[in-house]
Amino acid sequence: MPENEDNATKPSGTPLKDLLTTKEAAALTGHPATTLMAFRNRRNNTKYKNAGPDYVKIGTAVFYERSVIEAYNAKRAGA
Repeated sequence: MPENEDNATKPSGTPLKDLLTTKEAAALTGHPATTLMAFRNRRNNTKYKNAGPDYVKIGTAVFYERSVIEAYNAKRAGA
């Protein structure tokens, strides 16, 4: 029986509904979407492996886990 999309999970066990687009993550972090894109570029191409929040790619689409964004915001608030 095919898996219902609502019950689908990515390998780490995060429900797909807990994945945010770059635009949604930008709204929660207060950063412009272009800043999140710059963070991803820095993480991939330079020594700044801790720039911005962690993200996941599904195909070519980029998503952020809601829990990761919440932890990122908490870390920034404490810094």
